[in-house]
Amino acid sequence: MRFLIYFFLLFSLNVFFAQETSISLDSCIQWTKRNFPIYKQSELYMTQQAINVSAIREAWLPKLNLNASATYQSEVVQFNIPGFTTNFPHDSYLGSLSMEQLIFDGGIGKRQQSLETISTEIEIQKNMVELYKTADRVNQIYMAILLAKENISMLELFKDNLMQRSTSVAAAVTNGLMLQTNLDEIEVELLKTQQNLIEATENLKGLCASLSLMTGKEITPQTTMSLMPAGGNSMVMSIMRPETKLLLMQESLLDERYKLATNVALPKLYVGAVGNYGRPGPNFINQDLRFFGSGNISLRWNISTLYGLGREQRKFDLNKKMLEIQRDQLNKNIEISLSTYTSQLSALDQLMKLDALILTKKAEISAVSAAQLANGKITSTVYLIQLNDEMDARLYLKIHEIKKINAWSNYNITMGLINF
Repeated sequence: MRFLIYFFLLFSLNVFFAQETSISLDSCIQWTKRNFPIYKQSELYMTQQAINVSAIREAWLPKLNLNASATYQSEVVQFNIPGFTTNFPHDSYLGSLSMEQLIFDGGIGKRQQSLETISTEIEIQKNMVELYKTADRVNQIYMAILLAKENISMLELFKDNLMQRSTSVAAAVTNGLMLQTNLDEIEVELLKTQQNLIEATENLKGLCASLSLMTGKEITPQTTMSLMPAGGNSMVMSIMRPETKLLLMQESLLDERYKLATNVALPKLYVGAVGNYGRPGPNFINQDLRFFGSGNISLRWNISTLYGLGREQRKFDLNKKMLEIQRDQLNKNIEISLSTYTSQLSALDQLMKLDALILTKKAEISAVSAAQLANGKITSTVYLIQLNDEMDARLYLKIHEIKKINAWSNYNITMGLINF
């Protein structure tokens, strides 16, 4: 029975991360996504975006400035005109309220809002990329649990067979038809099987605890696990990886940044007004405290910003080529992985057909050995060898079935899960 333990240990994973009675791999992946703290960060990004957009819109609010001043001058204007005496005061006062309103910004505000939206979507998508990595981890734990359960089932079946043989051999020993050593060998194998069951059961509990921590759901060894691969029983036909969507968003961000550089190079148009109270005013002859004001319209154009447009175009082209290289590399990695999983699926289909034939033969041989042991024609050692071979054949079949589900899940996860 050591082969059973080897296979179990091979697929068991040491992962540190309302009770469900029946679950699927897809459900576990979705639960894990919503359970991870980083998933909740998306709401914060949206709140941050709303604040930043509000700040951008403030550029269209009137700009108000309030100034007040009092001045004393040691000298003032003097006119020496016959018949006209000037007596201007040395103190002056001025209070003013100015207003300036932007009426054309070259499209900067609209472009900045678009950039803010895309930037927020990119940060959220980066979280989705990180969360998507959990799909593979959940898949591995889920498959390990399936293997652990099959291992326990095989051990229990093996134990039942041993107990049946132990009863018949014990009767034969009592009647003097067999030696005591035959019974001892079966009982020793029975004790080893009980040990293996204890170890396998505890390992299953550990795997269920890990999956519970990841999903936020209570999953126990009694929970029924669906034998359906991630993404369902149909192959995902087109690439829908979150990384692919992220690259497209980053390309859109480059487009918007280049357009913003063009918008910045356009002239800006403003209107303004100033209201004043004080003295003197534009008519300095009148030294009375009074209200006076002015209005204006202005065009501002920083022509030097045109110098950088060519540089921005080159940067845009370079960054776009980098994104294309990243997309090609991602597609290449996906293609390599899919080729591996496709080969695995093809091989496993063939192995399972042979497993079924081997199991049929091994079961027949084991049945014959059981009858021979009962008739005293073979020893317990020979019988146990044949029984172990049958149990190994059963386990190999189950392992290959689960491996096929695992390869299918890996294929769909590599392509991109629709319901992630």
